[in-house]
Amino acid sequence: MITIALCDDETKYLDFYESKLTEISSKHHLLIDVIRFKNGESLLFYLEDHPNKFDIIYLDVITGGMTGIDTALAIRKFNQQSKIIFLTSSESYVYQSFDAKATNYLIKNLHDDKFESTFLSTVKNLNDGSHQKIITFKRQQTEITFNLFEITHFESYQRMILVHTVDHKTHEFYYKLGDLKDQLSESDFVMTHRSFLVNLQFIKKISKQSILLKNQVEIPVSRNLSQMVTQTYMNYLNQ
Repeated sequence: MITIALCDDETKYLDFYESKLTEISSKHHLLIDVIRFKNGESLLFYLEDHPNKFDIIYLDVITGGMTGIDTALAIRKFNQQSKIIFLTSSESYVYQSFDAKATNYLIKNLHDDKFESTFLSTVKNLNDGSHQKIITFKRQQTEITFNLFEITHFESYQRMILVHTVDHKTHEFYYKLGDLKDQLSESDFVMTHRSFLVNLQFIKKISKQSILLKNQVEIPVSRNLSQMVTQTYMNYLNQ
């Protein structure tokens, strides 16, 4: 799932862009979650508890209170990963947007054809960099995308992969765990057992025979993988 923050002080634009995002994601078989904010202060307050929540942040440049530029600069102090896209009715702030490492800068227009292409190119670029951030599975003719931050672990069951997420949901796909392990080799996942691939950020406690996740789920650890799992987790903590 692609998580999106939409920040604008005008309800008509919040409604319009949320509707556009829903329409585009449905058209391209993407799962999205949109959270709306009326100003930069409320967005920053939310991010205090969820600093890495959003994959994409849409910011209106000119709002009541702090500007979108100031909000983006504040975000960049603790988050370098989220893609920031500015929305504005004026081009006068375009050069200031560079300081906030913005992905794009769109002129607000209720008939803007660039919005879709910009969104799709941003989604495509979410996997850029040294660490993969999203993963996509296909079910029949539909592609379903997950943010790796929301996956606690993968489980192999018969010919299926079970994707377990932080919202306590399980999604099933035809896939091989070995192929998934190779695909995520540069990400923060560790193979604990021939049937389990675990997200390191959700580990609470490790013993020789099992791992306890932060959601209290217990995952088995194979005897021959125990030392490697422990060392991998220690390396992760010391990054």
